[in-house]
Amino acid sequence: MIQSLRYLKSRYAPGGSFRGNVLTLVTGTTIAQAIPIAMSPILTRIYSPDDFGVLALYLSVTSLVSIVATGRYELAVLLPERDEDAANVAGLAICISIAVSAFAFIAVMLFNGPFAKMLGSPGIARWLYLVPATILLTSAYQTLNCWLTRKMRFRRLALNRMSLSAATAAANLSLGVAKFGASGLIFGSIAGQSAPTVMLGRQIWKDDRETLRAVNRHGLRRQGVRFKNFPLFSLPADFLNSSTNQIPIMLLSNFFGAAVIGFYSLTQRVLGAPITLIVSSIAEVFKQRASSDYAKFGNCRNIYMKTFKHLLVLSLPPFVIFFFMAPFLFSVVFGAKWRVAGEYAQIFSVMYFLRFIASPLSFTYFLAERQREDLYLNIFAGVITFASLFAAYYLLGDAKAAVTALSASGSIVYLIFLLRSYQFSAGKGNLQVIGND
Repeated sequence: MIQSLRYLKSRYAPGGSFRGNVLTLVTGTTIAQAIPIAMSPILTRIYSPDDFGVLALYLSVTSLVSIVATGRYELAVLLPERDEDAANVAGLAICISIAVSAFAFIAVMLFNGPFAKMLGSPGIARWLYLVPATILLTSAYQTLNCWLTRKMRFRRLALNRMSLSAATAAANLSLGVAKFGASGLIFGSIAGQSAPTVMLGRQIWKDDRETLRAVNRHGLRRQGVRFKNFPLFSLPADFLNSSTNQIPIMLLSNFFGAAVIGFYSLTQRVLGAPITLIVSSIAEVFKQRASSDYAKFGNCRNIYMKTFKHLLVLSLPPFVIFFFMAPFLFSVVFGAKWRVAGEYAQIFSVMYFLRFIASPLSFTYFLAERQREDLYLNIFAGVITFASLFAAYYLLGDAKAAVTALSASGSIVYLIFLLRSYQFSAGKGNLQVIGND
């Protein structure tokens, strides 16, 4: 893997600085996230907690399957020295996603009712038919984003995120006013992702047509073998990580009903906003710079610490506010019926603070080729999360106790990820100081 990264030394040297690239993505993503955040107080007065609960359950299913849909090969798009090889990696990810989406369609056609019953929400049965399309859209969008990151087209990434956000918000609002209920949120989510994904695909084909024509059966097979550790280790690790985030929604649906999921999902949306707003942008640039430094110097400690400090400074103000004032703020901003979601946000504030910092920095697991440990840690995360949730439900039988258990277990896991990623940033015993911006 280290040899395959050496090209980054020359490839990214002339590009923009770390701060400049982050600023480009943060600016675009800030605008993109400002739209749904600004719309949330309106949507929470149009849609009920139950409507948001149905959407959360639908997205938990699609998110879980989408992890499998690419074999995690999209993560390897950054790594080959030649663009032609990277195009074959991206092509492989798309091909796998088409196959998985087709399999999901057959499964939904045959077992729609039992799936809905298993999820504890018979009313979601009719929406499961849309799951294959959502899986394919999500997988394609993720792969195309990785290609843009490789090509350092951060401005285009930012613009595309803004268009996706605007399209989703517009669809949700119009369908909500038309009294579509939960279907308005689901259709809005699908419509919002469709147009930007198609536009992104057309733009990439226009810019990189000659490179993409290098995709062929031999190249797909060769790159699939070359980066086999991604489906072997990264896929199960990320699937477990996604399960740790999504299966609690399914369990809460069975334990406490759709309204609790609605409160829980709004909490995730609000607390996750700073993460989506800033961390996703920082992560894209950190991956590029950390990969380059690791290939050139054998470690990425310098950029790791710079990124850590930026994340720490950015995360403290919002999460301190959430910790002390979330119930009041949720009541004022979203309406009195959403105060419970504010209480959940107060409980989750510490966990999201740690997640904000640890998530982008955990990319050092891939640089250090520690996918096996990443898998084991995600297994541990799943065990401790589900054990704490079941214990809270069967011993106390209270939704707030279950939320507290989820927050505590998640905090432990993210703290471990943070400590280990710091150790991996030093490389294999190489602690030399590396280059500046």
